Amino acid sequence: MRVRQKIRWLTWIGLTGCLLAAIPALYLLHFGLVHERERLVGELAQSARAVLQRMDEAVVKGEMQRQDAQAHARLAVDALNGGRFRIELFTDGAPPSGWPDDGRTLVTHLSFEPWGWTVAAAGSASDIDRALLEESLAFLLFFGVLLVVSWPLSSFLSEHVVGPIEGLSNGMRTLTEGRTDIDVPGRDRDDEFGAMARALEYFRRSTQAVLERDERLLGIMTNVGESIVLVSADGTVEERNPAAVRLFGADPAGRRFIDLFAEGDRDRVAGLLEQSGARCAPADAVKADALGILRDGTGIEVSLALSGLVVQGRRSFIAVLADVTERLRHERELLRLATRDRLTGLPNRAMMEQLITAAAARARRDGQWFAVLCLDLSRFKLVTDTLGHQAGDILLIEVARRVQTVVGAGNAVGRVGMDDFAVIVESADADAAAQVGKSIVAAFDEPVQLLGTEHFVHPSVGIALFPQHAGDAAELMRAADTALYAAKKQGGRRVAFFRQELGEQARHHLAIDRALRRALVGRQFLVHYQPKISLIDFSLEGFEALLRWERPDHGLVPPGEFIPVAEETGFIVPLGDWVLDEVCRQQREWIDRGLASVPVAVNISPRHLRQRSADDFLRILDRHGVPPELIELEITEGAVMQDLDHALQVLGDLKAMGVRVAVDDFGTGHSSLSYLKRLPVTTLKIDRSFVQGVPHTREDAGIVSTIIAMADMLGLAVVAEGVERPEQAAFLRHHNCTLVQGWLTGRPQPASAAMELLADRIRERA
Repeated sequence: MRVRQKIRWLTWIGLTGCLLAAIPALYLLHFGLVHERERLVGELAQSARAVLQRMDEAVVKGEMQRQDAQAHARLAVDALNGGRFRIELFTDGAPPSGWPDDGRTLVTHLSFEPWGWTVAAAGSASDIDRALLEESLAFLLFFGVLLVVSWPLSSFLSEHVVGPIEGLSNGMRTLTEGRTDIDVPGRDRDDEFGAMARALEYFRRSTQAVLERDERLLGIMTNVGESIVLVSADGTVEERNPAAVRLFGADPAGRRFIDLFAEGDRDRVAGLLEQSGARCAPADAVKADALGILRDGTGIEVSLALSGLVVQGRRSFIAVLADVTERLRHERELLRLATRDRLTGLPNRAMMEQLITAAAARARRDGQWFAVLCLDLSRFKLVTDTLGHQAGDILLIEVARRVQTVVGAGNAVGRVGMDDFAVIVESADADAAAQVGKSIVAAFDEPVQLLGTEHFVHPSVGIALFPQHAGDAAELMRAADTALYAAKKQGGRRVAFFRQELGEQARHHLAIDRALRRALVGRQFLVHYQPKISLIDFSLEGFEALLRWERPDHGLVPPGEFIPVAEETGFIVPLGDWVLDEVCRQQREWIDRGLASVPVAVNISPRHLRQRSADDFLRILDRHGVPPELIELEITEGAVMQDLDHALQVLGDLKAMGVRVAVDDFGTGHSSLSYLKRLPVTTLKIDRSFVQGVPHTREDAGIVSTIIAMADMLGLAVVAEGVERPEQAAFLRHHNCTLVQGWLTGRPQPASAAMELLADRIRERA
């Protein structure tokens, strides 16, 4: 039964008790009043008899006559009559029947024997009954009023006293059931109930936070991939998440934690538990990897992180485990891949550097020399381009086999690049290293079978000696690479030792490369224009754009010093884009000034041509709004032959858009008529090496006249470059080559001077 109902029942029971207690009380009161009235009637009769007694005594004494005494007695008794009482003297000894006749109910008779009289007294109780009735009515009225008042009073108590208590009680009961979505009433009250309500609200929020945290933790524990195990201080598993059951293949709860691991790792796990005993923060977790456990009869490897935990003075451990079998396998595989070449299985560059470092340590300890040999293959890209990458892989595997056979098992062989190999020859001086290098070159005298075809490999070998040429692995590799570069420049199938001047040259090239990149940003490049002149009327017919580099601290740098470096490092591509962009910008300026511009030839390097499409070149022209016919791209035969299909596509698209295409240095390359017929060119440029010999050298004169005749037969324009003497100009004009450039007709000059030539051309025509 609720408190609210109990209070109401108690109120009604109390009122009923009061009512029941009032009934006997009224009865007893009535009984007492009647009894008191009877006593008074008796005493009144006694008083009357006493008066008769005194009168009788006066008669006996002779003080009064009997008749007088009796008369006085009657007067005295009559004096006692009145109010609620009546008293009479009956001389005949008894009151008559029916006395008193006025309804009085309380009667007392006393005999006075000396005179033979009877004293009768009577009293009425009707006033007592009326009083009792009035009191009863008053009590009933009071009781009714009390009943009426008790209902709102009980409601008030229920609402303001019992209600808050019940609300708090219901809230506590709901909270004990795990529900926190309740509204605690009375929090804004200023009394004790408000304080209790605020305390309950704080408890509710705390409970809600705890429950939410427990739900989140339970969700994490249930869904996290890692296995989480709570280990007691005595090493027994107390709690675990589902991932732990899956990890161990059975429920580990109740088992000793160290017994879950492989026997060989249990001492290690026990040591980890002991080590983490003094640590109580997750950041101080003790970690271990590659611990073995047995699951379903299969051994797996796990990682373990142990953290100490103290809750209410009780110490335990949190163990986080994860299956790392696959990860460790991948790491071992990655380590192998990081140190071994996937194709040949040889050590890669990183591992070779470690092996060289170890060899250097042994050589220092034993006071010996050793050699590092670097070699690469000629025409390897040609193999992959023509026969495919499968053939290239076969070639590399065969090269690795032959080199290992030559150097023997005691020396390390590694693949350090696409087609680059390195060899460490232990305890070798210069003669021994040179002999190994020659043996490697000789090992490829026999061709390699590639997909049914024979291919001859022409390796070049560079050699660096420790400690003569370098003192650490990186320097030795660089020195051997530098020597290899020198061997390749000698034509291939060569063995070359590192020399100090080679290192200086390599460092110079690196410095040039860095300076070139800074120069492009710092606007240190400029374009000079060499005029192309007609030998018929000596009019200006075009320019060739020549790149110049004006270094602030060196002045003008000859193109022969930086163009080869730019080509080798690939910087020639952005540099070539800049030159074409600058020429187009200059052409646009000349056009805007009203000058009748002439075509300007721009040299395009082989690498530049390979890495750009026709759209890339046309995009530069469109940016400045230059008509395509005012730009001529000069390429070499070698540039075309490096990637013939790409060159034909790019040059064909450019020619179709109106861009002129010239073959520069014609006669020094392949000079194949079949290729020339396929090339979408408009102009042939006779190389200066042939022009210098005319007209006195018969071979040069024959070559030049043949080139001119061939160009005329193919419908191509011809430009002779390097014309420096009048007799050369006369010979060319005689053989119908009328367009020349060289110091005889004009040296390269800045854009301002070229603009003056254009202005003079307009004035001459005017």
